[in-house]
Amino acid sequence: MTGYCEILAPNETNRLRCVDLLRRGEVVGLPTETVYGLAGNALCENTVRKIFEVKGRPFIDPLIVHCDSLDSASQHADFSDLARELAKRFWPGALTLVVPKRQSIPDIVTAGLPSVAIRVPAHPEFQSILQKLDFPLAAPSANPFGYVSPTRAEHVQKTLGSRIPAILDGGACRHGVESTILDLRDPRQVRVLRPGPISPEELGLRAQVTDPGSADQNAQAAPGMLTQHYSPHTPIRLFQHGGAPVDAPASAAVLYNTRPAAITPGLNAFWLSESGDLTEIAHNLFRLIQKLDTADFTALHIELAENRAVGIAVNDRLKRAAAKR
Repeated sequence: MTGYCEILAPNETNRLRCVDLLRRGEVVGLPTETVYGLAGNALCENTVRKIFEVKGRPFIDPLIVHCDSLDSASQHADFSDLARELAKRFWPGALTLVVPKRQSIPDIVTAGLPSVAIRVPAHPEFQSILQKLDFPLAAPSANPFGYVSPTRAEHVQKTLGSRIPAILDGGACRHGVESTILDLRDPRQVRVLRPGPISPEELGLRAQVTDPGSADQNAQAAPGMLTQHYSPHTPIRLFQHGGAPVDAPASAAVLYNTRPAAITPGLNAFWLSESGDLTEIAHNLFRLIQKLDTADFTALHIELAENRAVGIAVNDRLKRAAAKR
């Protein structure tokens, strides 16, 4: 395939075009409420392998399976009473549950583990596609492995457009960071494997949050756990929330949470929110990093977010993005 694939307007003709491609074993770019996904038939090993190949993703990093409902998800995974309760409260939505898988899910999806990361997405375009299919969709972020996640259709087109046949445009993603992943394999030790838009406080659980730095050579229980991830080509330097960048040269960009009261002359200053709203900061994070990554800066100095609510997810992404290669 040569050139860039067309971004498809969100109408019924184009939805059906995507459905036809998916039925034929192709992979396509689809919008979710978190980030854009590279979607393919989760039950077809050849299609799943194509997802890994298009992204350049290692097979130790599992994929999330997307279903149109809890009933559909129950055909492919075993839900405990707690898992079912959480699914009923937060689905459709930005919560992924790691639970025991059924035999219908190929081992390639789960890095060979007996568990599967599964969720019901809320984006109406993704839901419309799922409801036209008789299989769930595996859909990691629609970008080259390890790069900044895409939150707009043009991000997908820029990085993967020469390798996939279609991208359905669903506008800017609502959350801008990936789903919260909750490990329910052991009900005595519930863990947040990846912070996201839904915080542990909202879940109403006492759950341990896994820090960056898991064993990168082993099969991962869920995506987004590798030490170095979400990284632009431009090096990232982090500074504390409410602080100031240290030794930022004139050739670097400085990205604040909110518009600074005063900007140092000669500083290339940008901000994620006029007011410092955490939801807005998360929504704009990957979009602005992608934009700055193409602007020939020598480094990106980025302020950490306030470490609460979705700010925990923002800081998780930033720490992984800044990890040494």
